[in-house]
Amino acid sequence: MWMMQERENKMVCYYLDHSGFAFHTGSRWLIFDYFTDAPQNGTLADGVIDPAAFSGEQVFVFVSHRHHDHFNPVIFSWREQIRNITYILSDDVPAQEDTVRVSPHQIYRIQDMTVETLESTDEGVAFLVWVDGLCLYFAGDLNHWHWEGEPDWYNRDMKEKYLSEMERLRGTKIDFAFVPVDPRLGDAFYLGAKGVMETTDVNALIPMHVWGDYSVVGRLKGHPEAEKWKDKVLSVSRRGEKIFDSH
Repeated sequence: MWMMQERENKMVCYYLDHSGFAFHTGSRWLIFDYFTDAPQNGTLADGVIDPAAFSGEQVFVFVSHRHHDHFNPVIFSWREQIRNITYILSDDVPAQEDTVRVSPHQIYRIQDMTVETLESTDEGVAFLVWVDGLCLYFAGDLNHWHWEGEPDWYNRDMKEKYLSEMERLRGTKIDFAFVPVDPRLGDAFYLGAKGVMETTDVNALIPMHVWGDYSVVGRLKGHPEAEKWKDKVLSVSRRGEKIFDSH
């Protein structure tokens, strides 16, 4: 069973819908792929970022790529109320001033945080983030996409590209891995998670990109290919859910 290790700094993670998360490391907030900004006047418990609630916080906003389900330009309005905010954007995202633009297969030192990028098998990048003694992997749309109806050569090429990116992670100790488990892939929904879990040392895997079909999380835990690591899969069941809280 997955266990949270004792840490001096307390952590919390909220699910913000689809592939969006707000992760507090104990000293700062990391916000990944925010795109749903309703209801108005919502809170983290609704899966909404209210910038006024973060005005005194240190905030890093990550955007893996420009697709509408991963990027909402509303994030740039947050700087009006959050003084200590840094934007880390894939270079395909329409940029505004004062942002850190990143491209695949690079390493960036951003203040006291290290960010390594991988190349997505769709668009943009995946992020590997070292901060406050933690290592977080956020896949974005880097996934083993195997689509029924696509020609065999396409699915073979996708597999090769994905496994090539996973080799870059081989042996890496990852505390939290945010990984697509897309139900639209049918029987192949688990392949991306399998690739991560078989090449890295992951403490906890957080499913995402589920399109509101949370039953896929249970399907992943019950899949024969996940038998050795099913207890590391954390549950995600609704927008605004507090996935874990070490306080």
